[in-house]
Amino acid sequence: MKYKKSVILLAGGKGSRLNYIDKSFLEFKGKPFFEIIIEKLGNFSEVIIISNSPEKYLKYNVKVIKDDVKDIGPIGGIFTGLKNALNDECLVLSCDTPFIKKEFIEYLGKIKGDYDISVPVHNFYKEPLCALYKKNSLKEISDSIKKREFKIAKIFQKLNVNWININKLKNSEEISKGFFNINTFEDLEIIKKM
Repeated sequence: MKYKKSVILLAGGKGSRLNYIDKSFLEFKGKPFFEIIIEKLGNFSEVIIISNSPEKYLKYNVKVIKDDVKDIGPIGGIFTGLKNALNDECLVLSCDTPFIKKEFIEYLGKIKGDYDISVPVHNFYKEPLCALYKKNSLKEISDSIKKREFKIAKIFQKLNVNWININKLKNSEEISKGFFNINTFEDLEIIKKM
């Protein structure tokens, strides 16, 4: 089944806790993180990578766009992706979550409703970087950027949010493990043992 939804893969992070390594090119079992994620996205009609180094992706057949607003964190990449996406609905994913479950990505692809954003919640943690955003959230995101409010959670108060309780889904424990993101050298050591 093809979803008329775009995917915005955020790959613009500085990786400051990893000595400024580009996390999208970190590898698990010999494959870059971003490739692992892209392989799970075949049912989406468009994949956009947001990166400030588009030249790194030249040999890959992907659409790469530079952040419109640099150095403000994920909210800048979400803003850029939504502005440039062909579809009204966009699945936002972070490049440092290679273990995100394909089944959960498919679940997000099937979501319908009058929500502005659909955000997974597991064990009281919100996952705004594995969420479905509609283009009508652009105004609130833009306003937040203008006000220099860069925390994504700020926009939740102003939009109609569909909170997805992961604990109520089949395989909830496995889905929750998929949100594990790689931020530190300790995290890299953990995945070496997987």
